[in-house]
Amino acid sequence: MFGRPLAEAEARMGEKALPEVRDAACAFVSFPSYPGIEFMVEEGVVTRADAGPDVINSLGIAVGTEFAEVRRKHPEVEIHGHAYVPDGHNLVFRSRDGDKAIVAEEADGRITSIRAGIQPSVGYIEGCL
Repeated sequence: MFGRPLAEAEARMGEKALPEVRDAACAFVSFPSYPGIEFMVEEGVVTRADAGPDVINSLGIAVGTEFAEVRRKHPEVEIHGHAYVPDGHNLVFRSRDGDKAIVAEEADGRITSIRAGIQPSVGYIEGCL
Protein backbone atom coordinates (compact mmCIF):
# COMPACT_ATOMS: atom_id res chain seq x y z
CA MET A 1 0.00 0.00 0.00
CA PHE A 2 2.92 2.37 0.69
CA GLY A 3 3.74 4.53 -2.33
CA ARG A 4 0.32 3.95 -3.90
CA PRO A 5 -2.40 6.55 -4.44
CA LEU A 6 -5.01 6.62 -1.68
CA ALA A 7 -7.75 5.97 -4.25
CA GLU A 8 -6.00 2.72 -5.22
CA ALA A 9 -5.68 1.69 -1.55
CA GLU A 10 -9.39 2.37 -1.04
CA ALA A 11 -10.29 0.30 -4.10
CA ARG A 12 -8.13 -2.62 -2.98
CA MET A 13 -9.57 -2.54 0.54
CA GLY A 14 -13.14 -2.04 -0.64
CA GLU A 15 -13.72 0.85 1.75
CA LYS A 16 -13.24 4.60 1.96
CA ALA A 17 -10.66 6.21 4.20
CA LEU A 18 -11.92 8.47 6.99
CA PRO A 19 -12.22 11.40 7.28
CA GLU A 20 -13.42 11.99 3.74
CA VAL A 21 -12.62 15.73 3.87
CA ARG A 22 -8.88 16.27 4.35
CA ASP A 23 -5.92 18.48 3.46
CA ALA A 24 -4.71 17.54 -0.03
CA ALA A 25 -1.03 18.06 0.85
CA CYS A 26 -0.93 16.12 4.11
CA ALA A 27 -3.49 14.10 6.02
CA PHE A 28 -3.86 11.20 8.42
CA VAL A 29 -6.67 8.79 7.59
CA SER A 30 -7.97 5.52 8.95
CA PHE A 31 -9.78 2.48 7.62
CA PRO A 32 -12.43 0.69 9.70
CA SER A 33 -10.84 -2.68 8.86
CA TYR A 34 -7.51 -1.56 10.39
CA PRO A 35 -8.38 -0.29 13.87
CA GLY A 36 -5.56 1.40 15.75
CA ILE A 37 -3.63 2.42 12.63
CA GLU A 38 -3.48 5.89 11.08
CA PHE A 39 -2.21 6.16 7.51
CA MET A 40 -0.30 9.25 6.42
CA VAL A 41 -1.20 10.55 2.96
CA GLU A 42 1.03 13.08 1.20
CA GLU A 43 -0.15 14.63 -2.05
CA GLY A 44 -2.68 11.80 -2.42
CA VAL A 45 -0.15 8.97 -1.85
CA VAL A 46 -0.08 6.65 1.19
CA THR A 47 3.43 7.02 2.62
CA ARG A 48 3.28 5.66 6.14
CA ALA A 49 1.25 3.98 8.89
CA ASP A 50 1.39 4.87 12.57
CA ALA A 51 0.41 2.08 14.96
CA GLY A 52 -1.61 2.58 18.12
CA PRO A 53 -0.76 0.91 21.42
CA ASP A 54 -2.60 -2.36 20.75
CA VAL A 55 -1.09 -3.02 17.32
CA ILE A 56 1.69 -5.61 17.05
CA ASN A 57 3.71 -5.58 13.84
CA SER A 58 5.63 -8.20 11.88
CA LEU A 59 8.60 -7.72 14.23
CA GLY A 60 6.53 -8.76 17.24
CA ILE A 61 6.91 -5.43 19.04
CA ALA A 62 4.30 -2.92 20.15
CA VAL A 63 4.03 0.31 22.10
CA GLY A 64 5.10 -0.58 25.63
CA THR A 65 7.60 -3.29 24.67
CA GLU A 66 10.82 -3.01 26.67
CA PHE A 67 13.80 -1.56 24.82
CA ALA A 68 16.05 -4.35 26.12
CA GLU A 69 13.65 -6.98 24.74
CA VAL A 70 13.69 -5.37 21.28
CA ARG A 71 17.49 -5.29 21.28
CA ARG A 72 17.64 -8.92 22.41
CA LYS A 73 15.15 -10.11 19.75
CA HIS A 74 16.59 -7.92 16.98
CA PRO A 75 20.35 -7.37 17.38
CA GLU A 76 20.46 -6.06 13.78
CA VAL A 77 18.37 -2.98 14.63
CA GLU A 78 19.92 0.43 13.91
CA ILE A 79 19.82 2.58 17.04
CA HIS A 80 20.00 6.36 16.81
CA GLY A 81 19.59 9.11 19.37
CA HIS A 82 16.16 10.73 19.51
CA ALA A 83 15.99 14.33 18.30
CA TYR A 84 13.66 15.53 21.08
CA VAL A 85 13.90 13.04 23.95
CA PRO A 86 17.09 13.18 26.01
CA ASP A 87 18.40 9.62 26.42
CA GLY A 88 15.65 8.42 24.02
CA HIS A 89 16.26 6.44 20.85
CA ASN A 90 14.91 5.76 17.39
CA LEU A 91 15.13 2.10 16.41
CA VAL A 92 15.18 1.61 12.65
CA PHE A 93 14.46 -1.65 10.84
CA ARG A 94 15.16 -1.09 7.13
CA SER A 95 13.84 -3.22 4.28
CA ARG A 96 16.46 -5.02 2.21
CA ASP A 97 16.23 -2.40 -0.54
CA GLY A 98 16.34 0.47 1.98
CA ASP A 99 13.22 2.07 0.54
CA LYS A 100 10.96 1.15 3.47
CA ALA A 101 11.40 0.89 7.22
CA ILE A 102 9.76 0.34 10.55
CA VAL A 103 10.74 2.99 13.09
CA ALA A 104 10.12 2.62 16.81
CA GLU A 105 10.71 5.45 19.25
CA GLU A 106 11.93 4.67 22.76
CA ALA A 107 11.93 6.65 26.01
CA ASP A 108 12.52 5.53 29.58
CA GLY A 109 13.26 1.97 28.49
CA ARG A 110 10.01 1.32 26.58
CA ILE A 111 8.75 1.73 23.03
CA THR A 112 6.51 4.82 22.86
CA SER A 113 5.51 4.82 19.17
CA ILE A 114 5.85 2.71 16.04
CA ARG A 115 5.46 3.63 12.40
CA ALA A 116 6.17 1.96 9.08
CA GLY A 117 6.40 3.30 5.57
CA ILE A 118 8.54 4.54 2.73
CA GLN A 119 11.55 6.81 2.97
CA PRO A 120 11.73 9.65 3.79
CA SER A 121 8.20 9.86 5.25
CA VAL A 122 8.69 7.08 7.79
CA GLY A 123 11.53 9.08 9.33
CA TYR A 124 9.51 12.23 10.00
CA ILE A 125 9.08 12.58 13.74
CA GLU A 126 6.15 15.01 13.53
CA GLY A 127 4.29 13.54 10.58
CA CYS A 128 4.02 15.34 7.24
CA LEU A 129 6.43 18.14 6.49
